[in-house]
Amino acid sequence: MIFYFAGAEIPSHRGLLAAEGVPHVGMSYMGLRRRVKFSKPWSIAEHYTPEQSVFLDSGCHTLNRAGVEVTPEEIQDIATHYDEFVEQNVDRVQVYVEFDALPMGRDWIEARRQHLDPEKSIVVWHEEWGLDVLKRMADQFPYIAVGQGTCGDRDIIPTLRSLSRQIKLHGMGFSSPPLMLAADWYSVSSTTWLSAAQHGETFVWTGNEMKRYPARYKGQARKRHRTLITGAGLDVDLIDADDATENLRLSLWSWQHQIAHISQRHGKGVTATVLTPGSGNAESSATTVTATSSEEEHEGVTEPPATRVKKLLPGIATEEFTHRYTDPDTGERRTRTEHRINAVDPGVRVCDGCFLAQKCPEYQPGESCAYEMPVRVRTKEQYIALLDSMISMQAMRVFSMRMSEEVEGGYADPNLSQEMDRLAKFVKLKSDIEESGFTFSMKMQSKDNAEVGLISRLFGPKSDGPPALSPAGTVSAEQAFSQMGIMDAEIVEEPVPRE
Repeated sequence: MIFYFAGAEIPSHRGLLAAEGVPHVGMSYMGLRRRVKFSKPWSIAEHYTPEQSVFLDSGCHTLNRAGVEVTPEEIQDIATHYDEFVEQNVDRVQVYVEFDALPMGRDWIEARRQHLDPEKSIVVWHEEWGLDVLKRMADQFPYIAVGQGTCGDRDIIPTLRSLSRQIKLHGMGFSSPPLMLAADWYSVSSTTWLSAAQHGETFVWTGNEMKRYPARYKGQARKRHRTLITGAGLDVDLIDADDATENLRLSLWSWQHQIAHISQRHGKGVTATVLTPGSGNAESSATTVTATSSEEEHEGVTEPPATRVKKLLPGIATEEFTHRYTDPDTGERRTRTEHRINAVDPGVRVCDGCFLAQKCPEYQPGESCAYEMPVRVRTKEQYIALLDSMISMQAMRVFSMRMSEEVEGGYADPNLSQEMDRLAKFVKLKSDIEESGFTFSMKMQSKDNAEVGLISRLFGPKSDGPPALSPAGTVSAEQAFSQMGIMDAEIVEEPVPRE
């Protein structure tokens, strides 16, 4: 998946993206129009390095928002100039988006598509047009853009997954990594990475996911991930001081790792597209998109799917055990064989795809993970041993964070307070388990209407008070159980109430 870091029409952002060696950048024509008077032709080639592939967005979402008052004549003039801007720079852009001004109507937008470059243009589908229009567009155009707001409806995801096997899909204005994973997007563009400077947010790649912290939690986030930030070669002091450039560098670093992770999840490698003067501006990526005709897909549906041998999911195992029970009809003791489900080591992690690959001492290319975690918790003793291990680990974390707090000058770290509360919960849980008593529970049924009651027959006629050890007239427990038809009896453990 190609990720275009949008917002590059702004000089400071453009310079940072070039300095950080970001290969895919995006710019908005409408955003540039607000900054440049266009008194002379504006050349993309003069403002971007030859190694960068440029995604040109028309920026029509600014005209499509509710409450924007622009006359049709003004929109027509802007669209005409946009066409001229594209024509002047088409050799330097990787792809460009059509001018999809919704106030002009769908017919006006569709009429303009006959002048688009079929190899470099992206047409835009809008939710209000319906899924039938999207499917017809897929039969006519090889590259279609869909907005994030449209994809919020989960009903459209299966359709997008199907279309991604036929055409290229572009996610416009995406900020949600789970949504990027929901379908096989060919490319995505977003300005979300800029919110690190615009709104004070903090993005941190933690090794297997990207954390996004609002501005009110930035202090806690930066303390928590201080080691990660420093390890990435960033100046954590500048980040703590809200330096805009350093926070954007952290955002770029985190987003690049997030995109690489998403591409791996899709089963694709991540290759930076580098444009050289002799490349002819041809778009390259780590994967090849194969177009499939609608006739071929319909033919495949008519054939029954191949029968495959079912198997358990990795990480799951079953074991047989004998269950003894009492037949409710006959009262006889019976047995039956049942299965228990167990969690086991899935054994599917490979070194090349592991987030610890760069630091793991057992890393070997092409090999499976060398470690295993044989955790088995069945008995009370095993449960307590697991709690002991968790308490020890949590205590070490608390003391390490305490030392870090002192090194930082003694300022009370709220993250440390949370971990201390978690440690206290573990200790209390273990204490509750160890301080447990038992209750003797019986299920009884009388076979006759004898004059002596059930309790009297079991404990003697003076059972209204403390029963004597051997009262006259009592029967043995075995005889009482037989006479009373006791169906079942068990000892149920329960915690002893604490004062």
